[in-house]
Amino acid sequence: MVLPADSVKTIAMLLLVAGSSVDVIMTAAGLNATLKKMERLHHQAASGTKAERDESLFEIGVEADALAALMNQEVESHGMEQRELLDLALTRTKELGVAIVYRRDKKKFFYDGAAFREYLKDAPAGIHAADAEFGLISYQFYQSQAGDAAAMEAAAAVKKRFLARFPKYKGNADVSLFLAVDYQDLYRHARQTHDDEGAEKYRALTRSTYQRIARLYPRTEQAAEARQLLRRFDEETRR
Repeated sequence: MVLPADSVKTIAMLLLVAGSSVDVIMTAAGLNATLKKMERLHHQAASGTKAERDESLFEIGVEADALAALMNQEVESHGMEQRELLDLALTRTKELGVAIVYRRDKKKFFYDGAAFREYLKDAPAGIHAADAEFGLISYQFYQSQAGDAAAMEAAAAVKKRFLARFPKYKGNADVSLFLAVDYQDLYRHARQTHDDEGAEKYRALTRSTYQRIARLYPRTEQAAEARQLLRRFDEETRR
């Protein structure tokens, strides 16, 4: 897909004024390079071999994820100073079939993960399967809200399957931490609904999962966070 002429003009204008601040995070030049790379990857996914399509799909997801993270970093550092550039990123990625949206309740930009899902559909045992699924698990965790027990149980089951399928994956400390928080939310739900059996089940699972993180991943940020969350959880359950 070729970028419209007005897109090129807008980016060119932004290039002239970008970079005046020492603390530069998101630039027009960087956005232009990302958009061009996404465009190239879309062409490869549409016209290449299966191997080329799979690789291109995964790379589209990586680029979209990185762009959403950069946009969040920009807003966290400079507020909406780069509003025009942020709006341009949202508009042009949408034209390329990449959905990055702003969640007002979370105050963050999120990529919807469509390319990762498509990659996993085409190559469930592919070389990037663990990375793609980890990305989707992360998106679900950071955008979810505790409430529906069935949805929380389903989310926890996805994480358990991932840990069983990829026991040595580099991000398993994070996935385990996500799982512990799921169990903690399920514990609280059981308490609120006066499900004593369920509350005890998820209390035990929450504690054992936090303890497992501290044991398996010592001297990591995740282990330190797990120990802190476990202390708070024990205080909560004693009350």
